[in-house]
Amino acid sequence: MGYNSRMRLAPFLVLLVACQDNKVGVYNTPPAVSIVSPADGAALDPGTLVELLGAANDSQDAPTALAVVWESSIDGVLGTDPPDGDGNVYFATDRLTSGDHVITLTAVDTDAESASTSVAVSVAPGSNTEGSPTIVLLGPTDGQVFTASEAVNLVAAVTDGEDAFDALSVEVIDVPDGSLWTGGPTATGSLTVPLTLTPGAHHLTVNAVDSDGNTGTAAVSFEILADGRPTVAIDTPADSAVFDFGEAVSFRGVVGDDETAVELLGLTWASDTVGVFGTNPADSSGATSTAYALPVGIHTVTLTATDATGLTGSDAIVITVEDPLDRDDDGDGYTENGGDCDDADLRSNPGATDLCDDIDNDCSGYVNDADWDTYELNESASTARNLDEIDASFGWSNSSLTLSGLTFSADTDEDWFQWDADDEIWDNISITVTASGLPARGSYVLELYDGDGNLVDSDSGTSSLSVNHEGELFDDDEDDWSIRIYPTTWPASSCSSTFSVTIRS
Repeated sequence: MGYNSRMRLAPFLVLLVACQDNKVGVYNTPPAVSIVSPADGAALDPGTLVELLGAANDSQDAPTALAVVWESSIDGVLGTDPPDGDGNVYFATDRLTSGDHVITLTAVDTDAESASTSVAVSVAPGSNTEGSPTIVLLGPTDGQVFTASEAVNLVAAVTDGEDAFDALSVEVIDVPDGSLWTGGPTATGSLTVPLTLTPGAHHLTVNAVDSDGNTGTAAVSFEILADGRPTVAIDTPADSAVFDFGEAVSFRGVVGDDETAVELLGLTWASDTVGVFGTNPADSSGATSTAYALPVGIHTVTLTATDATGLTGSDAIVITVEDPLDRDDDGDGYTENGGDCDDADLRSNPGATDLCDDIDNDCSGYVNDADWDTYELNESASTARNLDEIDASFGWSNSSLTLSGLTFSADTDEDWFQWDADDEIWDNISITVTASGLPARGSYVLELYDGDGNLVDSDSGTSSLSVNHEGELFDDDEDDWSIRIYPTTWPASSCSSTFSVTIRS
């Protein structure tokens, strides 16, 4: 038995030794190439834009690592642009020489392995016959799968035997999302359309119609996977809304999730300037809301939802919070914080010229101050202009003072003046005050007051007024006097009209 066992093991040992002497080799394979367009045997008119579309892939190298070349048997090398990440190879030319061409696409991998394929193309006047547009879809490709966060772009080339590119009408239709885009190709016949699609299986059709009503069609099927993140949408306020400082802004959003109950989602409302300002959970319908008074500025407000697995979804809006005093409500170029004293009236602002009207045009704080006389402000007994002594001599004498260039700059303007009559024990005071040259079409009042503020005499009327007082002999309590003159009816636009007052005492 021992001998027979050794005899049976001998061939196995020989084989084992032989296997130990052999090494495993790695063999490179050449690329795989194909031409999608133009079709073999295509007939073209001279000057026609010929779009060369092919595919080049390799089992060892990425498509972008391959070196490719388009060649014509008549015109030589046409193009050498490398494939894209999916292996698509594209080149367009309208310069093929008349004649029978063999168009060859060659690809070479990094180990210098190569492969080629060819189609025959005839270029001759009158070769084309009227027909439908041709559409070559470059992406998406059949069976391609995208995640919900990936960008999906339709990339295609459209040609027609007779019509220029701007005469073609293209529509992109998706099942289940419906019509996605209508328009025309670029000046070179290319189409690039960003697509917004719902998760799930999609069948996309591209229709191109020429000026004769002929329709060309191409279609592709692919899938978009749901990524499992919570869905988030801010309902209010609207994007770009504007609010006043101090106003509590009401925010409302709706959230959802395929795995986590909406009441259990972690929610945050946040501003890029102040951080998180709300964490109220959603109700059973997914609605969530909060209110907050944001500071002055431009805010990007984001509602973020986090599910039980840590996946997050968000939506954002931009709102502006303004100080209402920084807003130019009347459109005159000035705000209240910028000095506008009446932001509801564009006639009033710091840059306006003061006019003879009933408003403070230049926001100086006064009405018609450009037409004030030299004695302003003297609007009350406490602000009366002091004229000092008007009787400068001794004994029974008389002195006078005339005030010229007086104006009434508004219907509320008053002029008050006070003086010292220099009464002595034996002085017999005699006072006469005359106002003359008062603006026409107005009515006025002139009043005389003693030092105790008692009204001694008054006169009212139009162009000229006068008040008087005869003092008592040996009365030494007749030193101080004042007058008040004001309009009861003020003629508009008479700010610069002047009058005079003469005081004798």
